[in-house]
Amino acid sequence: MPRDGIMHWIPMLHLAISLLALPWLANRHRDPIRLAAWWLLTALCPPASLLIYLLVGQEPRALPCPQPDSDDSFSLDRLIRSGCGAPRREHNRVELLHNGSNAYAALISALQRARRSVSISYYIICDDRIGRTVCDILIRRARAGVQVRIIYDAFGSRCLKAQFLKRLRQSGIDIRPYAPVRFPWFTPSAMRRNHRKMVIVDSRLALLGGINLARYYLDGGEQGAWRDEHLAIEGEAALDLQRLFQADWRRAGGNDFTPDTPAMPPSGRSAVQIGWSGRGGSRKLLFDAFLSVILRAEREIRITSPYFMPPVELLQALRCAASGGVRIRVMIPTVSDSRLLDLVAESYIDDLLAAGVELYRYEEGFLHAKFLIVDDRLAAVGTANMDYRSLELNEEVTAFLYDRQLIQRLTHTFERDLKSCHSVSAANWHPQWWRRRTGELLRLGAPLF
Repeated sequence: MPRDGIMHWIPMLHLAISLLALPWLANRHRDPIRLAAWWLLTALCPPASLLIYLLVGQEPRALPCPQPDSDDSFSLDRLIRSGCGAPRREHNRVELLHNGSNAYAALISALQRARRSVSISYYIICDDRIGRTVCDILIRRARAGVQVRIIYDAFGSRCLKAQFLKRLRQSGIDIRPYAPVRFPWFTPSAMRRNHRKMVIVDSRLALLGGINLARYYLDGGEQGAWRDEHLAIEGEAALDLQRLFQADWRRAGGNDFTPDTPAMPPSGRSAVQIGWSGRGGSRKLLFDAFLSVILRAEREIRITSPYFMPPVELLQALRCAASGGVRIRVMIPTVSDSRLLDLVAESYIDDLLAAGVELYRYEEGFLHAKFLIVDDRLAAVGTANMDYRSLELNEEVTAFLYDRQLIQRLTHTFERDLKSCHSVSAANWHPQWWRRRTGELLRLGAPLF
């Protein structure tokens, strides 16, 4: 073949190798960061990448998990204190709020009883009957002299209309977007969305969990009814959430304010500790907390998450726990509100089954609840999903619960939800080949979804 002919085919051969290498690599590497690095090297220089991959690129076999030291030196309390500065609060009254009907009833009641201040932070606020109902109450409270401050995420609530915002501002309510995305002045912070959903009333009553302000939490959507979990916390822990809101308020451009510090007579005996991921030392606090409690589990772990795309370290921690005899049950939705994320989440099912995890898929609508229960002695309920975005990028908040009676009630909720699930096993998990391959390829973007 003439030299000119060979040169003509080299670019096409290079492109073909790069395209063929991507699904091959995706089938062998579960970490999207590692997958992206190897594919980029292959696209730049296929011959050299093949040689390097054969030498050092093969994933090592997983080593046996080390047995935990009998010295209980680790303390979740210390971990959260060092990252967030929030201690374990012993005097709280906590109520589990199942689904939107209970959460909105508690929210409306709390807002109507507000006397001094209302601090609100939501990822999504919709201009629908739920959003407008809450808006009307807030306007009445503002006119009665209550100081109302609202943060909404500029991306999550991007559909909010100017008229909705204008009406609130004209009533004396200070409402601010968090991290507006302005083209072309993108910054790294544009990827870090404020995914918190929390309301603090008079610095003594707080609500947080997975529920935004939108009617589909009541009416359902294309996926059917939305199954979610929220908390109402009255007591000392509300002060920590108020301080967190104050820090977010400053980042949103609001004027600094002094939070209310009401006298806090003991209102309950539920121990609660508030942890969050944000800036500085708390950047990966929730990731570290979840990882640590999973590795220290002794008997059983229960996890509920709508988007289960965990970083590879969490998958390894689950494998270690399972190999040590810990029973692990993970509940995820059969369908979510994103077909793209469904494909990515399905690509993790083989990993979970290989790790010895018992996997269940919720069938009666969309499971949007986010909680973790460890050994019936610790539970975490909050806004963070078990995925890269929540644990490494987003601003999230979680309440860690130490009250055994409360944890027992949450465990009953998990067991009740299991009745609406089907079990997934290697014997019955046979996705269509195109879904499996597409999901593996889409894992390349898992840290961004």
